[in-house]
Amino acid sequence: MTIKTEQTTGPLNGFKILDFTRAYAGPYATMMLADMGATVIKIEPPEGDPTRQLGPYLNKEDKDCGLGGFNSSVNRNKRSISLNLKNPDAQKVAQELAKECDALILNFSTPKIMSKYNLDYDTIKKINPKIVYVSISGYGTNRIVPSLYEGKPTIDMMMQAESGTLSITGSPDGEMYKVGPGIGDTYTGTCAIVAMLAALLHTKQTGVGQFIDIAMMDSMVMLSERILYQYAYTGVSPKPIGNRHPLQSPYSLYHTSDGAIVLAAFPDRYWDRLVEAMDLDILRNDPRFKTKETRLQNQDELDKVIEGWTSTRTKAEAMKVLDKQGCLAAPVNTAADLFSNEQIAKREMLVEVEGHPKTKQKVKITGTPFKFSETAAQIYHRAPLNGEDSVDLLQQLGYDKTKIDELISSGSVVVPKL
Repeated sequence: MTIKTEQTTGPLNGFKILDFTRAYAGPYATMMLADMGATVIKIEPPEGDPTRQLGPYLNKEDKDCGLGGFNSSVNRNKRSISLNLKNPDAQKVAQELAKECDALILNFSTPKIMSKYNLDYDTIKKINPKIVYVSISGYGTNRIVPSLYEGKPTIDMMMQAESGTLSITGSPDGEMYKVGPGIGDTYTGTCAIVAMLAALLHTKQTGVGQFIDIAMMDSMVMLSERILYQYAYTGVSPKPIGNRHPLQSPYSLYHTSDGAIVLAAFPDRYWDRLVEAMDLDILRNDPRFKTKETRLQNQDELDKVIEGWTSTRTKAEAMKVLDKQGCLAAPVNTAADLFSNEQIAKREMLVEVEGHPKTKQKVKITGTPFKFSETAAQIYHRAPLNGEDSVDLLQQLGYDKTKIDELISSGSVVVPKL
């Protein structure tokens, strides 16, 4: 028997991904794969992915079924089978699914955890030699290149700290802050799918699968590459400089009467546009602001002049003037602003999905940034309940009703109770 692929329009239609991920980095990766049309089969433990316990929730029914905002956003478009992998029968089901899939992805502190369930790479590649097996972990493994900390658990903030990202994020007085979004997870997840798709191309050409080791630490160091070349060339570690840029001015956040905007003015043609837009003699004539070098040397004074102009206007008023001249400027938007933003609506970056199969209440989640001219990526169904597709997937593997009932009664397989 063969697992059917979802009938999608995306460029990955026909690819099957076995998803052992949980928390954030892995589910974020497989979310993007599913949005692009891959059939993603999410294997969950009997209690469900831990993110099911994270809200916010629309109502009690959502909370009872683990369909909060976090889970609904990153696990849309996926199918769910719930397996108790401590049971050999459940392990056999997982192996049969792996045999059917093009790729397998997991994120644990170490992929050695999979050995306990007979689902490690060496076991799986005997079952499916073409499989691309992706491991996401904090510090990587010792399989390809060494890792001093294989198996050490980590979180986003730890990775922002250890990679140096946090060291340049903060106020000019040296106080450091983490980046708001969980970039240690999301960027790592993005690196994982880039590597997976490259390996799948290689498999298509050669028929050979492989193991891929993605470390959050490595990914975040790559994201922070600017501080590394700066240190390599100067011998000086960059420090936090607030919203400014070390090589350009103006380049910062400026308060308005109802919020803030950001703007920059490099190369010089953008400075000329800014001067024209603000129409201030001091910007035109003061020798402190004549060149990019003098503007950088006198950025405190320059920022005061610019904020003197922005603070007397609303975000909308300031942006109208700046946009008219083609300046490099943007409003600082809140989540509420995004929900009423015409550009977000036009780009379909907020989409409505069913919040719960019982209540039918609708909810909006983030759309997909992938816009293909011929193979549309899309969000075509809500996140599944834990084990919502267990029975269907078992039937596709060739299990009859009697065997399925046995698996459920023994606790090897879990199905949702509505």
